[in-house]
Order: sequence, then structure tokens, then C-alpha cells
Amino acid sequence: MAGAIRKLPARDRDALLLYAWGDLDYEGVALALNIPVGTVRSRLNRARRVLRLSAGIAPAQEVDRGRTSTAPSIR
Repeated sequence: MAGAIRKLPARDRDALLLYAWGDLDYEGVALALNIPVGTVRSRLNRARRVLRLSAGIAPAQEVDRGRTSTAPSIR
């Protein structure tokens, strides 16, 4: 998992680390990175999708919320 986290784009990785290990909420991450809360949500969503794929969780196993996946595939 650490390798997959390192491969994330820096902007997505920063948001993920502040949220998961920095124990900040979405608003706290937004303030720390000086970005809107909606951008934090997008970055975390992208990071989670990439990490699920790297963990072997197929997109078919994810809950469809009516959005199209834009996460890059990890090989």
C-alpha cells in the first residue's frame, strides 16, 4: 500500500495524508492546503479509488454513485 500511496499525484497524496494521518476533517484539509472543500472531496475520492484498485478491489465491487471513474489504472 505504501508504494501505491507514493505513486499518487502529490496533490491527492497530500490531501489523503492530512485526512488519514493528520486527523483533519475535510474543512481542516481545505484550510491546510488553501483549497475549497469540494476539491478536498474530489482529491480524496480519486486517491481512494486508486488505492482500492491497488488492493485488488475491482470496480464492480464498489458502490456505484452515478459517477464515472477517472482514476488512472495501476499496473
